[in-house]
Amino acid sequence: MSPEVGPIRPPSEAGSLLVRVSRNCPWNRCAFCPVFKEKTFSRRSVREVLCDLDDWRERYGDGITTVFLQDANPLLTRADDLVTILEAIRERFPRVHRITAYARSNTLAKRSLEDLARIRRAGLDRLHVGLESGCDAVLETVSKGTTRAEQIEAGRKAKETGFELSEYVMPGLGGRRLTDAHARDTASAVRAIGPDFVRIRTTAVVPGTGLAELAESGAFDPLSEVESVEEIRRFLTALDGCRTRIESDHDMNLLLELRGRLPEDLEALIALIDRFLNLDEAEQDAFVFGRRTGLLTHLDRMKGETVSRRIRESMADLRARGVDPLAAAAILRMQRL
Repeated sequence: MSPEVGPIRPPSEAGSLLVRVSRNCPWNRCAFCPVFKEKTFSRRSVREVLCDLDDWRERYGDGITTVFLQDANPLLTRADDLVTILEAIRERFPRVHRITAYARSNTLAKRSLEDLARIRRAGLDRLHVGLESGCDAVLETVSKGTTRAEQIEAGRKAKETGFELSEYVMPGLGGRRLTDAHARDTASAVRAIGPDFVRIRTTAVVPGTGLAELAESGAFDPLSEVESVEEIRRFLTALDGCRTRIESDHDMNLLLELRGRLPEDLEALIALIDRFLNLDEAEQDAFVFGRRTGLLTHLDRMKGETVSRRIRESMADLRARGVDPLAAAAILRMQRL
């Protein structure tokens, strides 16, 4: 039997061995998430995971260098069991230099510092935590199942026990009504935590999710692509000297090149955002269309005459057929999730 592999991992773990420690998500109620719907959370036994590790070892030898523990919250595993799994990974794959995992803030906040320190010493290096927002009103609206205070406590415990910490932030998650509070409160939560990475994941209203239902009912008014970029600008400006690294490493983000270390790169990041915001409306629409249809990846590519011509021609062709180019691009965006 082949080793089990779950459905998701961070983009930064694209080259990592995926080791499924638990199945699905124990919360599974976040309004924005389409991944684990209709699926039940369960813990895998240590024996099952060790058998998978033996299979992977037989396939790859000792060539594995990075490992990601799946699924959404493997830190719910008993500390003793997780330590056993981590030690087994290090034993079977001696060249591994990084083991990472997702972790829910609710779980981290409830874990003792002693258990977290044991898990860290056993070899779990980095935690990926879905902060999403530091605004309680946003967290409640999207049924995140945690609070701002709990998120901060969880992040601080992770840092105190020696983990490298990635916090995920979702521009646009507050919609138009809460956009200012979302940007402000999320920035202040990040400052309070001091994570090693802030990874941007621009909100997408995925059909079939609770967020889509809220949007259809009028309870959630999604931001446009331009408004999401404006919110990111407010968020970055409000970080006020926080030392962290900004990563825009997901295809849902409009500006993939928005990466740098704060505070030293803040001015350059804001300048990049302003380059986009200072485009006229037609140029902004052309860039959004080009990004979402895969005709370009970065703002600099708009300078190329060949690319610009292809974008203009594609948009004109769609209009001639009675299709809104930006609506078509939005559909393609959903399909690439």
